[in-house]
Parts: sequence; structure tokens; C-alpha cells
Amino acid sequence: MPNNSIFDSVSAAWSSEDARDKKVLDLSCGGGHTAAMLAKLGYQVVATDYTVPPEMAGALRVAGVDLNALLPFRSASFDAVDLVEVIEHIENQPQLIREIARVLKPNGVVLISTPNILNMMSRVRFLFTGFLRGRVRPAHYTSKPGQAPNIYLLHFYELYYLLFHYGFEVVELRKTRVKFAARLFMLLFWPFMWPFSLVAVIGAEKDPVQRRYNWQILSYLFNPALLLSDNIVVKARRRENRPGA
Repeated sequence: MPNNSIFDSVSAAWSSEDARDKKVLDLSCGGGHTAAMLAKLGYQVVATDYTVPPEMAGALRVAGVDLNALLPFRSASFDAVDLVEVIEHIENQPQLIREIARVLKPNGVVLISTPNILNMMSRVRFLFTGFLRGRVRPAHYTSKPGQAPNIYLLHFYELYYLLFHYGFEVVELRKTRVKFAARLFMLLFWPFMWPFSLVAVIGAEKDPVQRRYNWQILSYLFNPALLLSDNIVVKARRRENRPGA
């Protein structure tokens, strides 16, 4: 069974979209719970996996899809893409985001969930141990780079950067499970974090265009979902014009 808090957040994010006549690509669908949920919402679902996806009602299954390679789908063939707790396992993350942009139609939506290494508990853990949320100790020595769990953890800004340059605009952040310790550390450290961030992120930037982007990024970095929740759910929409493409 999936993590309930992640599943509920992902389900709520997709429920807010209009599913009528929309085709969604569920990448690396795992046990198929999210694909089944999307089918129940009315989406036309194509579910992929590296091996063989499990049988599920209302979904077309595609086996043998390696997310470190090019996606085996035509350009602009999907209205939406679902990527739940997957990107932190992918070696070639820029290529995957670029491929998602390619297979999405203009104004299409991608939803990505991943361990939140920016939550307060993760930051404190890193201070004392050097390890972050999602990878709290070294990967086992027998795990090779293509197989080690959560070895490619992604900072929210890194995800934002990739989405921006491959033609997406972040439109929503959703939180998942929030632990008491994260709330406690936020109360303790927030008064110091905000002024320091203003100086380092806004005050030090001389380019006025970049400063406007920095304000937007800073607003995301102080979003309660990023400060508190164990995992984040990021929804982004593909723009018509793609800066940096």
C-alpha cells in the first residue's frame, strides 16, 4: 500500500484538475495505486514501469520503460504526467524533465512528489549528521548507483530550476505528513531564517530581473509545505513559450 499522506495529497491535487477527455501518463507506477486512482477520477491512464506493471482496471500498461532513457511516446501526446516518489531514484533528472515536457501538450500538467530535504527536521539532521531526509544514512555498499534508494535526492530549488528551464511554471505545492519536531524547530529558527535569507537571496542580487525571480523562489522556500512536511507534492504547468529551451 502507498504512504497514505502522500497518496491523499496526490489524489487531492489531481482531483482539482478536469479529467474529462484527458490522457495521463503515470511513470514508474509501482503497485498501481495512483494509476487506479487516476482512472477512477476519469483520466485515460497509461501506466509504465521498468518491469511489468501490475494488472489494473482502466489503465493501459507499458512495460520496460527506463526513465533514464528517452520516453517511448510521441511528442505532445499527453495532457498530464504523474511522477510519484520516483525522481529521487533517477540518475539523469534533467533529461527526464525534458522528456516529460516533450510528451506533454501545451498547458499540460506534471505532478511530482519527492522526499522533502528542506523541511526543518531534515535541516537540523544535516547539521549534526551530514545526512538529509530521505537518505538518513549511507546507502548499503552492495547498492549500485542505478539501484540505490533515494540516492539522487532533489532540493526543491533544483527541481524548480529544471522545471523553469524546460518550460514549466510551478502552480501549486502541497504538504504531506507533518511531524511535531518540524513545527518545533520552525518556531525556534524561523526568526533567524527570514532576515538571513533576505540578505543572502534578495539583498546580494544586483540583477533586477533575477531579483524578481529570487522573490518568487524565496516565497516557495518559506511555504509551510517546504518547511514542515516529510514529502512535497509539486504541480507544474507547461507553458506555451519555453525560456532556455
